[in-house]
Amino acid sequence: MPASSDCLQAEPPLKPEERAIVKSYGGWIHFLASFGLKPWVDEDAVQGKAILEGLVAQERGEEEEA
Repeated sequence: MPASSDCLQAEPPLKPEERAIVKSYGGWIHFLASFGLKPWVDEDAVQGKAILEGLVAQERGEEEEA
């Protein structure tokens, strides 16, 4: 049985650069799902936030190289 929308992890507070990345995936739930993470599992949401922070750091590094 699929999880109800009440069980879905709410989008955490995001910095503007994090929000832009999440938006490009179609939202927080789609962002997590694209990495095989489940929005209703707290540990997955934490892992998703860590992935997001890594993507922001990677983007910053690429901007500094340019």
